[in-house]
Amino acid sequence: MRVATPGGGLTLRAGGAAQEFTVTLRNGNTRAYRHLTLALQMEIMPGATADPAYRLERWDASAGTWRAATLRIANDVYPYELATGGTALAKDAVVTHRYRIRAATGAASGPNPLMIGLIDTDADTRVQRASLPQTTLAP
Repeated sequence: MRVATPGGGLTLRAGGAAQEFTVTLRNGNTRAYRHLTLALQMEIMPGATADPAYRLERWDASAGTWRAATLRIANDVYPYELATGGTALAKDAVVTHRYRIRAATGAASGPNPLMIGLIDTDADTRVQRASLPQTTLAP
């Protein structure tokens, strides 16, 4: 799994424009996966006043539009057995997902990395994980 954005990290301004990033899955493994899903999470920031403080969207290429995506805000590990569904990833397949994220007006300032887990929902296990540096600036 590779997470990428111009500059190698996100710098969001509370109440400002969204910034894009991609998550590329490359299955060079010895087997295909039947159900993989991405779980995206950030920790709760002290002093946060917006709920939710961030809005995450995923690009739907078939419809040509951005759709709301789930961003978990919590200070604990995501329970893998709660993840359901997912899409197949064949052996030697590569797929790239486009996301964008914005900070709400009340988002607390400071660093808060975006954590990304790739979960095999058939086995209730995390296949891979990555982290994308993110800093929110005051408006």
